[in-house]
Amino acid sequence: MILWLAPMDWITDLSCRVITKKIFNKYNKNPNNELRLWSEFMTSDWFLARPENVVKNIINSPFEQPIILQIFWWNEIKLVDTALKIQDLYWDKIAWIELNTWCPANNVMKSGWGSTLMKDKKRTLEIIKNISKKLTIPFSIKTRTWLDNVDKTRQLDFLIEASNYCDKISVHSRTLKELYHWGWDRNFIYNLKSKANKNCKIIWNWGIKSFEEIASKSNKDWIQLDWIMIWQAAIWNPRIFTNHEPTIQEKIETAIEHLKLSAKFEIYLQNLKDNRKEKIYPNLQEIESIDIEKNIDKIYFTPLTFRKYFHQYLKWIPWWKEAKELCNKTKDFNWLIRILNSFEN
Repeated sequence: MILWLAPMDWITDLSCRVITKKIFNKYNKNPNNELRLWSEFMTSDWFLARPENVVKNIINSPFEQPIILQIFWWNEIKLVDTALKIQDLYWDKIAWIELNTWCPANNVMKSGWGSTLMKDKKRTLEIIKNISKKLTIPFSIKTRTWLDNVDKTRQLDFLIEASNYCDKISVHSRTLKELYHWGWDRNFIYNLKSKANKNCKIIWNWGIKSFEEIASKSNKDWIQLDWIMIWQAAIWNPRIFTNHEPTIQEKIETAIEHLKLSAKFEIYLQNLKDNRKEKIYPNLQEIESIDIEKNIDKIYFTPLTFRKYFHQYLKWIPWWKEAKELCNKTKDFNWLIRILNSFEN
């Protein structure tokens, strides 16, 4: 079975993907299971005009490959240009390119990207056709069941037609208005799978909370579909793709490893910017070998952005609330390390 870690902006960066895959490689007991990864979202506008600002969204190491690069924007010309440029530059480093037509963020919707593309289906289908026809590497889209429950039939028809131009379709099986409720429309996904082009794989996204749900061979939800993708449940549980139950000690050790890797990744990106290097596919060892203390002045965002991981990594330990409060009070990397080490000891 092929399992997928869903793309999440400001979450599934290189450090998150590496930690998740390391755990999978260590504890996966089924040789038939395979974990694949997505990059964070990337706007076509920035990729074409200011590529230095989206290098974080592109960069990955051979350890993570094959990987999928996901793009989004509203302008067809820029989307096509981006897809072709990515193909030209990184064809040997990525599995395929995906167009995001599902993102529900308000700023994205107001600008005409993400889920807004589902409103004008005729135009969006033309975008999908034009990107697909000009690429030689695989192409996919990520979408929803619809904006609301009123007209899912049109959305189903649209996706059936789109399946003729896509190698894969990832379906977040809720409407936009359902936001983050733990419900999903099974029948919509089943209908799409039964009626879509047989050469197009259908990936189920949403509603999976545990490895036990994935591993259940009797669960008809998985049997009827091609592949499974996990979204929110993976944020606080990088072990969700295995049946390994970590001790508190293991959770803390993983949190420390993830925090340090995030800091080294930030330093690496800063060095790229400072030295204007073009190399953006390092060996993982190149990042892991960075001396944090010698580059401590280049760490700024990590203590802030790591809070979302920190809270979830330690959520199930007895002193979670105290740890959360301490984490929220600091912007200092070394203090975060001391906090974690104190729990470890």
